Order: sequence, then structure tokens, then C-alpha cells
Amino acid sequence: MAGDEILIVDNNHTETALYEPLATFCAELDTRLNVHFYHIDAVAGFKAGALNLALGLMNPNATHVVVVDSDYQALPQARSAIAAAIDDYPDYALLQFPQFYRDAGRVDVHSELNHYFNYHLYRPFNRQRALSTGTYAIIRRSALLDLGGWSGASLTEDAQMGVLMHQHGLRSQFIPEVIATGLLPTTVGDLMSQRRRWIYGNMQVFNSYFSITSRLSTATRLSPNRSITNALGERLAYIRAHLSQLSAWVNFTGIFILLHICTLLIIGSALLINLNIRLPLLLTPLYVVYASYGIFLTRRLWAYSQDREPLNQQVRNGHSQSISNPSISNKLRAWALHLNFWELGALSWLPVLWGRDKPFICTPKQQYMRTRRTAWMANIVALPKLLLILNMITAVIVSPLSPLYSPILFFCAITVCLLKLWAAKVMFANYNYGEVATSTSLPSAKSVSNIRLVANAKVTKIKLSKTKSTEVQIFKPKSKPVISLFKDDNAVNQ
Repeated sequence: MAGDEILIVDNNHTETALYEPLATFCAELDTRLNVHFYHIDAVAGFKAGALNLALGLMNPNATHVVVVDSDYQALPQARSAIAAAIDDYPDYALLQFPQFYRDAGRVDVHSELNHYFNYHLYRPFNRQRALSTGTYAIIRRSALLDLGGWSGASLTEDAQMGVLMHQHGLRSQFIPEVIATGLLPTTVGDLMSQRRRWIYGNMQVFNSYFSITSRLSTATRLSPNRSITNALGERLAYIRAHLSQLSAWVNFTGIFILLHICTLLIIGSALLINLNIRLPLLLTPLYVVYASYGIFLTRRLWAYSQDREPLNQQVRNGHSQSISNPSISNKLRAWALHLNFWELGALSWLPVLWGRDKPFICTPKQQYMRTRRTAWMANIVALPKLLLILNMITAVIVSPLSPLYSPILFFCAITVCLLKLWAAKVMFANYNYGEVATSTSLPSAKSVSNIRLVANAKVTKIKLSKTKSTEVQIFKPKSKPVISLFKDDNAVNQ
């Protein structure tokens, strides 16, 4: 559309074979259009750094920024839906559309990931105070500039930005309309890596949340049209929404898993050295452990049972407002698949508490050629197995053949083992490494026919710090200037 500008930013790798075809394609587009392609070998600040570079390169007259991940494909109504949302919420700084997926054959992975948008973010108290989830986030450019751009303090720069916006009196809204579809991670290992990043980044934001609130409580609000007040009820509502969204992928059974490990070690040591103590007393902590496991499993089962999948119904019914419940079987399978991430949600965020930083690891979306045997082995290696092992050991210790026999604990241990095995089976069914299509019955995106490349032939400077500038070099593959190379010697190329 006239007036639109598209910036394509390819960053933090040096594989020319991956980006030069796209650069050539952009160079051959209609010259009347407004597309800019940039390749960045390495930029500090992970995705936030690349987004901030794009923020500085875009037309200064732009009013809104739409962030789109490279694997997402817009549906025909995407642009009109975005324009309508901006018209409906003219004073809002952030409008977040749902992330949806188009891979066929991975229904349970779809359901587990989309549960966040179908159920969690869909609830009114979250919908009206939505944090950004990255792609298809519509951000008012002036508000983003007032914040100083995206923060690189967290691996989830989108959630960090949403919290900062709210604390500065800026408003946001979740728009429950599917306007684009993306690709799922193509291996179980990549799926686990992606979830670790989400968990770790959100907990980084959570770890600094109250210090951010304290610093900003006495600061001048940035939004001239702010409607967030300092009333206690309103502030508590925002805190509730923030903590709800930041902890969506987290569970707090980690301390009980550690207690489980310590208890088994003590019992095992006592049995080996034949201590003269009342061994059944050593089982007492395990009752507390399994009570916590039961609460976690019940809460998550209840959440998935309440998920009516309104966004799925919207797509299936051509945006019909009539919503029918998904089958109980589908809900149970989505819950089971979620249990594969149990250990990640419980333990992978703990290093945040002592300030440990982790690198930003991108999630590849290309398919891997593997044999069925190597694929099966890769699945086994990638899945967390700690809880399965702990409960197998517990089942042996409290089995009917053991002097520490406890029918309650034996039943609990066997139940968790069976649930984890079922969860693994559901995951394997979704990642069986057959031919996986990357399309569904969703309408396809309209072809782009009116895009042009604008490339500046001169060398410019973009300041990244007080002491070092980033060189921008334009070169010409074939005969047209299409690529800008940013180099930052201090950046880590992940």
C-alpha cells in the first residue's frame, strides 16, 4: 500500500547462501515499491539490537511499527485488520495479534502453544493489559522512541517492552483475530530450546519487575493520553496481569523436585549403610512432594479443560462467532504434551535468581533429513527425563517388595511415570519425522506485487555506543544495490 515501508533485517550470521537469494529477489521487485533489505553480520543485544537498528533506519514519519518474524505468512485480511485495530484503539501504544501456526500434522503442539492465546491471554483481565509476544505486535513508534527502543535486558525483549510501557502509563490490547500463520520448530530439541528461552527471558523480567515498578513510581509518565491511574485497584490489576502472563510457561514445583531428589538420596544412603533409624519417617517429605505434584497437574488439567479454542474456531468457521468446544480427547492430549515441559518450567529459570545470563539462541525452522532411527534417538535425547527417573526410583523404593512399602506413594509414583510416558508418546506422534506439510486449510496470503527496494548508495554511520560506531557498507550483488552490512566487533554471533 502507498505509504507503507517494509524493512527486512537478516542478522547475526555470516552464511551468504541463506540471505543472498532474498537480497536478489528484493532487488528484482518493482521499483515503485518501498522495501529495504539489510543483512547484519553481528549485532549486540540479540533480537532487540536488530529491532533497534531497524527503528533507526525506518522513515521518521512512520506512526506505527509492525514486527513480523521471518517464518510468518500474512493472511489476506492482515493489513486491513491492523488498520482497523489502530482506528479502534488510536491512543494505545501496543496492539498484539495472536501467533498461530500452519504446520499440518502437529495438532497437539498447535493446541499446547495456542493455549496461551486461546485461553490465557484471551481472558479479559489479560486481554486489556497484554504484554507483547513479539511477532505481529503493532507498536506506536513515538511511544517506543520515548522508551528508548527495545531493551536488551531480557531474552524476551517483547515482554520487557510491554511491562515498561504499562509502567509509563501507556496502554495495550490483545486483538483476538488470526491474521498470520508461522512455522513450528521442526525438532523436539528446537521446541525445548525455544521454551527454555521464553521461560528464562520472562523470569528475567519477573526478577526485576518490582525494582522497575519502584523506579518508575516516582517518575514522570510519558504518555500524554494515559488512562492508567495510580489508583491502588488499577495498579493491582496490572500487577496481576503482568505476573499471570510472565509466569504462563512457568511452574513452581522446582523446590519440590529438589526435595524429591534430596529425600531419595537420604533414603538410599540410609539403606546402604543400614542406619538404625525409623526409615518410614524418611518417607514423610515424599507425601509433601506428591501433594505439590497433584496440585500442579490438577491446575493445568483444569486450565486445558476450560480452553474452548476460540481462535481455532474462528479460523475453521471463517470468522464465525459461534464457538463449539474442542473434544475432551484433544484437550487431554494438549495437556499431556504440556507435561513434556514440566521440568523446564520448574527448574530452567532458577539461575535467573543468582543473575546468570544466557545467550539468545534462535529457533531454526528448516527441516532436517534424518532416518527414523536417528529421529527417534534425537527425540529421546531432547525430552526431559528427570521426573520419570525420580518416580521410577521412588516406585521401586516404596513398592510392595520393599520394607518401605507405601501404597499411596507407590500409586503416586506409578501415576506420574505413566503420565510422563504418555506425554512422550504424544510428543513422538507429533514429531514422527514423516513428511510434514507447512500449510493448512487457512486462506493463503496474497502475493506481493507492489514492493520496491530503496537502497542508499552512500556510506552512513549509526551510533550504537559512545565509543564505537557501526559501519554501514552497501555492495551490489549482480547489478543492483540491495544489501547493507552492519559490523560490530563487540557483538556475539549466535
